[in-house]
Amino acid sequence: MSTVKEPKIELKQDLADTVNSEGYIEEVTKLGDKMEVVAGEDILTKTYHKLISKGTKIDSSFYEKLVQHKLLKPIDRSLIASDGVNTDKLVAETSILLGRDARFKNMFIKYSDLPMQIFRNVHFENALSIKLTIIREAMPRLFKHSIQVGLVAIYLGLRKGLINKDLFKLATAAMFHDIGELHINPELQNPEHRLDDDDWYQIYAHPFISYLILKEFPFYHPSISTIVLDHHEKIDGSGYPRGVKREEINPLGQILSIAEVTVGLMNKNLSSEDMEAKLKLCQGEYDREYLGYLVDVFRETKRREESPLSHSLQVIDKRMSLVNGIIDEWQHLLTKLNEQQREQLLVSTITERLDYLHTKLVGTGFVPEDTEVVYTTLGEEDDEWLTETSIIVDEAMFQIHKIIGEVKRRWPQHKDPHKARTLGEYLSLWLNESENKIYGNMARPVS
Repeated sequence: MSTVKEPKIELKQDLADTVNSEGYIEEVTKLGDKMEVVAGEDILTKTYHKLISKGTKIDSSFYEKLVQHKLLKPIDRSLIASDGVNTDKLVAETSILLGRDARFKNMFIKYSDLPMQIFRNVHFENALSIKLTIIREAMPRLFKHSIQVGLVAIYLGLRKGLINKDLFKLATAAMFHDIGELHINPELQNPEHRLDDDDWYQIYAHPFISYLILKEFPFYHPSISTIVLDHHEKIDGSGYPRGVKREEINPLGQILSIAEVTVGLMNKNLSSEDMEAKLKLCQGEYDREYLGYLVDVFRETKRREESPLSHSLQVIDKRMSLVNGIIDEWQHLLTKLNEQQREQLLVSTITERLDYLHTKLVGTGFVPEDTEVVYTTLGEEDDEWLTETSIIVDEAMFQIHKIIGEVKRRWPQHKDPHKARTLGEYLSLWLNESENKIYGNMARPVS
């Protein structure tokens, strides 16, 4: 097996001291203020002095004690967190993200819940779970970023036809690719911080620090660590930290690298058209094939945005709510009428027509009273289903419009409810309110 060419980056101290920086120890101890963090073993200094006994609960009160000594090993190797990041929590976060972002949803239309299945295979060593838990609690944007990079990398891997083993590697590398950022100047996370030469050095070093951390664990080295090392490399040699070209970059590292830059662009809230243009400008820096796969996604997103079904979920939900409201208000009106009034031909006709409409809607699979379920279900369907759904809801609106028109023809005194009897006042109120709701929300002209 060939060895990876490591970058010529000199850390100012050994890895244990780099990891056990004051900033990191502060985050570790603060984590103990949010959840139970326990020493899983005795915590020793480099002179083998026992600083903290096994079983001790760690919180921010231990900060001063810990930073006054050089520790024998990275502190997170000795800790256990009660609510640490694990596969179940990762899958839950991924599911939420997929449900909220149409761009990621479009990536996996043909792949169902495959991303969650792949993330279930991410292996968490305890020390690395501690790191991700700190990122989740102290740097939530970075935690979300890691999942997003994982999703884009998985998508590209699927389009490339990679085997599951490589998809698992990509997902794992994505989750750990930025753990090195925990061990550089925390001010670099502040967008308003002005970068000096030392800051840039730390930024260029963070993939290497991530690599060195993973290198300590046989499970991740070299299969995962080398992918992580190359997640900022570019095929033209202009990346970092090694500055190598295509043939020297880990093939999965190339995928992670383009996933990284894509997520960065996505989080700038660019339009689909701008995303496509930005990705095209990346030709030469990233593999053209992968760029093409991503352009496909944003073209599809743009097509859906410009489709007649644009915002169809919200539109259908609104129209179903209107239909439900009109039927509800009629039922409420009936409770105010006496038996004789309810039996009048006009009233009984409206009741029968609305009951019939409700029955037809239920027969098509809709429950008008539960528009939230309708809205949620729609989000899981394809264009064909949405088209059919939209037609059904529009037809319901049209049928109510016809009922209103028929009532107006058969009951002309609705124009002056103040001269009508009590029943007329009720009918006028329902009629006028229903017509106002329907007006302007029809999806097609009515005759």
